[in-house]
Amino acid sequence: MLNRLLFPESITTFTLLLEMGVAAVIVIIAATLLAGLCDRLADERGLGRAFIGMLLLATVTSLPEVVAGATSGAIGAVDMAFGAVYGSCSFNIVIIVIMNLVLAGGGSVLSGARPTQLLSSSFGIVMITLSLLAIATVDKFQGHAHVQQGIEIGMCVAVIATYMFCMRLIHRFERREAVDLPLDKRIPPNAATIPRIVLVALVTIAAAWWLTKTGDVLAEHPIDALGGKPLGKTVVGLCFLAVATSLPEIAASIASVRMNNLDMALGNVFGSNMFNILVLPVAKLTAFMHGDKLMMSGPGFSPNLTLLSGLLPVLLTAVAIAGIVYRTQRKVLRLGFDSVLLLLIYVAGMAAIIVS
Repeated sequence: MLNRLLFPESITTFTLLLEMGVAAVIVIIAATLLAGLCDRLADERGLGRAFIGMLLLATVTSLPEVVAGATSGAIGAVDMAFGAVYGSCSFNIVIIVIMNLVLAGGGSVLSGARPTQLLSSSFGIVMITLSLLAIATVDKFQGHAHVQQGIEIGMCVAVIATYMFCMRLIHRFERREAVDLPLDKRIPPNAATIPRIVLVALVTIAAAWWLTKTGDVLAEHPIDALGGKPLGKTVVGLCFLAVATSLPEIAASIASVRMNNLDMALGNVFGSNMFNILVLPVAKLTAFMHGDKLMMSGPGFSPNLTLLSGLLPVLLTAVAIAGIVYRTQRKVLRLGFDSVLLLLIYVAGMAAIIVS
């Protein structure tokens, strides 16, 4: 983005990566501040931290994915939007491993997860699966544009309805399980808390837009190490944009763990995966406005590669759910066995997708 303004004739891979790095640093700082603000808001309003993590923290930290999806659809790069969404969902689960490394002595944060996290992670699988079913079905009805359009619209409605139902269910569950704080531990409401959250959200949106535009330039930029070939929008979306747009989740989750707020940290991870799938209806809208009537069909969309990238977060989330239920005490290299398994699956899955 800035490279085109400052060095229009001599854009290099290094300067593009450097520009993405600067935008990423801004996102990390904003997300760290956000975690503290959300923790304070939970105390001020008497809301459950798991619910705050899933609804507010996950929503704001997922804004980069929303901006990336909307921008990708608007520039006719829907395949990059899918890569960024599914890649971010996969990387979000790997954040659990990062949180375990932050904890003294390693172990597994999943062993301390509450039933609320089972709800959110399960609904995350449901929402991802709905999108994958839509991709497979659209591909089956090639040549029937009206049927394909109906499937895509139906998927958008289904994921929005599922998200709203899950949030309502989790809110009711949190209220049922809530324990009132003693009077001496309650924090008086501060009128500045919500405006500060809004400000941080706006900064996050701006940095995410910057990341996406730079990522689009990088996707088409010739790479010397690849013989002058570009990486392509799917790979850039899955690898670079997915990790970059997951930086808010990393920073916010680590900050939450350091505040001994595991509920909010895990709520952010699993809630972000649910909110990420809401990017697809946004991408559908912007793609339609761009003139692309279908977003899951066409010469620039690879159903098989997209399905493979979408199955990876489903598998990772299933392993995380198993870790919550089993609560393993076994450690490998100071990490819980479930964390090691998550890391191995992620690396193997990403390698399979990149070489496909």
